[in-house]
Amino acid sequence: MKNIKITQVKSGIDRNETAKRTLVALGLRKMNASVEVAATPQILGMVRRVNHLIKVEEVADVQPKVETVKAEPGDAKKDTAEVPAAESVTNGTPAAEEND
Repeated sequence: MKNIKITQVKSGIDRNETAKRTLVALGLRKMNASVEVAATPQILGMVRRVNHLIKVEEVADVQPKVETVKAEPGDAKKDTAEVPAAESVTNGTPAAEEND
């Protein structure tokens, strides 16, 4: 999916309430503020609604680089440590044991 950069270039002052709320929904709260969002049909509809107040630029999709680290078989056992179970505490006193 494409990403777009939306920049507010005109003020929302003296505009109708739907235009103001659309700017807020897009994440634009101040003049010259920019946000990068995915170009979904919902976002594109909001952009068309306030296109006279914003500037839209297409941004290249940047795939996050994911590194795969191969763990050695013995590493998992070294990293795990046994932790004793914590006692339940209510109002600063240890929980009473039930004797049935």
